[in-house]
Amino acid sequence: MKSKVETYLGFCIRARKIAFGAEEAEKQKKDVFLLLFDETLGKSSRKCIDKAKEKFSCLAFACASGALSELLHRPAVKAVAIKDKNLATAIVSALESEPQFKLYSGGTD
Repeated sequence: MKSKVETYLGFCIRARKIAFGAEEAEKQKKDVFLLLFDETLGKSSRKCIDKAKEKFSCLAFACASGALSELLHRPAVKAVAIKDKNLATAIVSALESEPQFKLYSGGTD
């Protein structure tokens, strides 16, 4: 059975309201409301996430190793930016019941 987070991420993909990768998240010009990334993300990619978090003043969540790529059904993806406000809000509320996700405040976890 799919989790709510997986369903919402699927909606983001179908609506093309998602950017895959830390560098793509940082490159966005506007409208990033949520950042999700794998806790095994490298230092340079983590810096991109930090810059995007600062640039868009949005929430960021770190997830357990491999959990994000499983939810997205894309094995190589370790970071995404959600570009729809309503879907981002729905994902954040669904993340409260997901123990593998934790709020990221910047710097080191």
